Amino acid sequence: MSSFAFTKIVVDDLDAQAAFYSTVLGQVSKHRFTGGEGHQAFEEIVMGSAAGDGPSLLLIRYVDGSSQPGEAVFGFAVADVEETVRAARAAGGSVRSEPKSLPEAGVKVAELADPEGHLLEIVQQL
Repeated sequence: MSSFAFTKIVVDDLDAQAAFYSTVLGQVSKHRFTGGEGHQAFEEIVMGSAAGDGPSLLLIRYVDGSSQPGEAVFGFAVADVEETVRAARAAGGSVRSEPKSLPEAGVKVAELADPEGHLLEIVQQL
């Protein structure tokens, strides 16, 4: 089973966008971190409701500017990242990044694309 967990949007000005979502929609910053290497290096802010319930809004900025602002990634919490990757391949999807453990965040992640190219990030708690 999986559950919808977050929407991630690519932004150019991370702090300005975080301020916008805070001021306009009452979202609060939960975590801020950096990761990746080379063209995949990023800065990210995880935002959510002050009550702590519901899906999160993730704002990501690629350090080298390789992605265009406005792109979106839909995130799903899954029980088993490896099995979900196999299921995606079997159903006609593609894998954009193989499963990777991120112990500092307590998760294992992989990036997928559905058969029409929509981006998905799957996350398993470690």
